[in-house]
Amino acid sequence: MIAIVVIAALALVVPVAVAEFLHWRASKSGPAKAAAPGRSCGIVVLGFPSRRDGRLHPIQRWRAEIGVRSLASADRGFLVFSGGSSRGGVSEAEIMAAYAAGLGVSAGRIGVESRSRSTWENVSFTLPMLDRYDSIAMASDPMHAARARRYALKQRPDLRGRLVFADNYRLMERWWLKVPTAAYELYVAARYRLGTPNVDPRKRF
Repeated sequence: MIAIVVIAALALVVPVAVAEFLHWRASKSGPAKAAAPGRSCGIVVLGFPSRRDGRLHPIQRWRAEIGVRSLASADRGFLVFSGGSSRGGVSEAEIMAAYAAGLGVSAGRIGVESRSRSTWENVSFTLPMLDRYDSIAMASDPMHAARARRYALKQRPDLRGRLVFADNYRLMERWWLKVPTAAYELYVAARYRLGTPNVDPRKRF
C-alpha cells in the first residue's frame, strides 16, 4: 500500500517539477533581454482557442493576466491581443482583450489582431503594429513565449536587441496548466528536430 502511494505521489510530483523547471528555464532563455527602464514596450499576448461555448479558456485567462502584469511594469506600454476565431464567433483576441479591460487596462492601451490562426501568424501579424515601440515582448506561458521570440527573429532579424522578456514566470503559478503546455512545446520541438523536418510553422502551430 505504501509503495502504491509513493508511486502515485511521484507520478504527480515528477511531471509538475519537470514542467516547472522547463518553464523557468524558457522564461530566461534568449533571444531576449531584460526590459530597460524608461523605454516603451509593445506586448503581444499570444492567442489560444476559446471554450466551445465561446467563454474564456483558462489558458487564455493565464496569458491575458501575464500580459496585464507585464504592461504594469512597462513604461509607455501597449498590449496587442492576437488570435482569430477557431470556431466562429468572437475571436480569441477579442475575448482576451475584454478580460484585460475588466482587469482595469484602459482601451487606449489595448490593440486587437483577429486574423491569425497559429503562433507564427500571431507574431507575423502583430509585429507591424508594434514597430514604433522601443522594445517588444511576447506574453504567454514561458515555453510558448520563448518559441514566439524565436519566430520573431526568423521573421524580423532586425529585432535582435529589441526583444525583451515579459513577466511570464511565477513559481508554481498555474502548475496544472504548465504540465500540458510543457508537453505540447516538447511535442512541437520534437516534430522539428526529429521526425518532421518540413513542418511549416505558419500553418500548424
